[in-house]
Amino acid sequence: MGRHDAAHSSANRRPITIVQVVLLAVAAIALIWVGAKLIGYSQGQQIYRSMQSAYAQDGGVDFSALANDYPGAVAWIRMDDLETIDYPVMQGKDNDFYLHNDPKGNSSVDGSIFLDYRNNAVNTDMHSIVYGHNMRDGSMFGTLKSYTDQDFYKKGTGKFTVFTPTGTYRYQIFAINIVDPTDDTFLVGFNDTKAFGTFVDQLKADSMYDTGVSATGYDQIVTLSTCSSSDRLVVSAKRVRE
Repeated sequence: MGRHDAAHSSANRRPITIVQVVLLAVAAIALIWVGAKLIGYSQGQQIYRSMQSAYAQDGGVDFSALANDYPGAVAWIRMDDLETIDYPVMQGKDNDFYLHNDPKGNSSVDGSIFLDYRNNAVNTDMHSIVYGHNMRDGSMFGTLKSYTDQDFYKKGTGKFTVFTPTGTYRYQIFAINIVDPTDDTFLVGFNDTKAFGTFVDQLKADSMYDTGVSATGYDQIVTLSTCSSSDRLVVSAKRVRE
């Protein structure tokens, strides 16, 4: 290669600019962040797979062993149409702890499925609320949004099972809605059938679509709640006998 060729080749090799360096750094950080998130999701679900194997076999839940190992566990929820929702239900002294911690009390991006701290028991209060994260990988309550599709609801049973230390209960979904975090949907502590009936009527009236399932103030209601952008997706169900 002659001097002219060498000079021409050198001129074609443009130096890397500061902007390019910054873009490469940002891309690398993004990849690391995504990788860390995926690892966090996987590790977060490992404890639940272990708990399912240890306590929730043969169609039931061993509450004696579960409560002994996890004193914060008050129930277990299993949904007919959403196989990914098969979790212990925890309860803390507030609604913040299990939002950020797993059943062992360790910090977790998944958090836990948990009962509102204001409730006495999921199966005895007129209205109980169970919360869970809307995880991008579909874990926790990440698939609950499937019920915003009326066709999905119609194709399934629209039911779920709640296991407790005192019994097993079945629930039929009757209302699905997206509400503000301060909405009256999150009221608990009812003790008057008439007032509760008005509340249940409103849940039904506000539903995204008509499920064809009735509900009254004499029903025991469980509402499942998860994030939907800055709002909340709420799925309300009444206890039924089968």
